[in-house]
Amino acid sequence: MLGIIMCGLTYLFLRKIEDRTQFLLLFSLGILILVFSLFVIGGFEGMPYGVLSLGVLTLAVLYFFLNRYSLGRKILFIGVPLIIALHILFVFINQVDYRVVDKERLTDDETGNYIEKIEKDTSIVGYKKFKGGEGEDFLLISMGGERKGNTIEVLEVNEDSEKTIIRIRTSYNKNPEPNPYIAVALTRIKSKVVILDTDGTNYGDGLFD
Repeated sequence: MLGIIMCGLTYLFLRKIEDRTQFLLLFSLGILILVFSLFVIGGFEGMPYGVLSLGVLTLAVLYFFLNRYSLGRKILFIGVPLIIALHILFVFINQVDYRVVDKERLTDDETGNYIEKIEKDTSIVGYKKFKGGEGEDFLLISMGGERKGNTIEVLEVNEDSEKTIIRIRTSYNKNPEPNPYIAVALTRIKSKVVILDTDGTNYGDGLFD
C-alpha cells in the first residue's frame, strides 16, 4: 500500500520528471526500507518491513513499465490496489481470535497434572491441546528448561488451510517457572500448529492430542 501511495505522489508532484527518474526514486525507497529492515530492526521483527520493501520494489518496476501506457496506469492505480485490498481481506478472514488464559484458572486435574509433568521434566518443549471449562480449546505451550527465567507473550495468531500459526515473543525477567509456559485459548485450532518465536525458534514440534 505504501508503494501505491508513493506511486501516486510521484505521479502527482513529479509528472514533469522522466519515468526513469521516478522509477529510481521509488526503487531507492524500496532499497532503503530493505536495509532498514535487515540492519536496523533485524530478526523476525524486521520481516514485515522486508516484505514492505519488496512490495515497493515490485511496484517501482511495474510503475516504470506500465506508467507510459494509459491501460497500464489503470492497472497500476486501480488493479493493484484492488489486489492488495483483497489480500488484506483474506488475511483478516484467516485471523484467529485468541486470549491468554489466566494460570490461576488452570485448576482441573488434567491440566494440573500436565503442568506438574513439564515442571519435573524440563526437556518437554512444544504444546498440548486441552478442553477448557467453557468448552473452548486451548493450547498449553512450554519453552523448556533452557528458557528458564523467561516469560512468553503472544503477538498474533493466524491460520492457513493446513495449520494454526502462533507468533510469540520471549523475554527474560526472572520468571521462577522451571519450564516457562503459557495457555492460549483459540476459537479454532487446525490439526497442525506452528509456534514461532521472534528469535526464529520454532516450537511447533510438540505434543498434540
